Amino acid sequence: MDFSKFSNHLCLTHEEKITAYNIRYQAYTDVDYEPLSGSGLYKDEYDEESNHFTFLLKDQGKPMATARVSVKCADLEWPSVPCERGFAEKFAELSKTHPVIVEIGRLAVLPEVRGMSSIAPLALYANAFAFTEYFDDVLMVCASGKKHKRFYERLGLTRETPFAPRPHCAIDLCLMTVPLKIDPFLEQTMMERSQLDALMPNLSPIFRHHDIAALRASA
Repeated sequence: MDFSKFSNHLCLTHEEKITAYNIRYQAYTDVDYEPLSGSGLYKDEYDEESNHFTFLLKDQGKPMATARVSVKCADLEWPSVPCERGFAEKFAELSKTHPVIVEIGRLAVLPEVRGMSSIAPLALYANAFAFTEYFDDVLMVCASGKKHKRFYERLGLTRETPFAPRPHCAIDLCLMTVPLKIDPFLEQTMMERSQLDALMPNLSPIFRHHDIAALRASA
């Protein structure tokens, strides 16, 4: 797979975030996702929180997909990730052994580039791996419906809970997890390490005010 034309960017400006929310809106409208407003934007209550980070995937400089990475880290006073509310008991257990938990969500690809739907998610996952530069021990989590379970299994995630009704969701979900490690991901996806490195965005604006050495020592 050729990722050379792709690049990931952390959304820092209002305009960049609006672009990401519009891509979500177009993608969700195309598959009849509900509920949607007529604003042309899709955002939720997590988007303005300090531990939720939105990214744009660009093809030769043109935005074509987006994802959000949410980080739970007690040392940084980053309290929760979105799927936690559906799996409170399991998260209480996981948090005892994993100081940093990451969820990647709000993944959306523009309908007109739907032919990229198989490659774009892999490129967007590089945004999550960029956080491994700052944390030694990271657990990736996601809430999955039965339709997408096999996709997440291809990325190495395993099911932690049975499928069941969860708050704020119309379908049954399970919680899936995997330690966020680069080598297994490369083996699962056949991506080259150089390709993944090139796709990782610059996260220094997020961490410029934090003592990363102290974070690693406390992990």
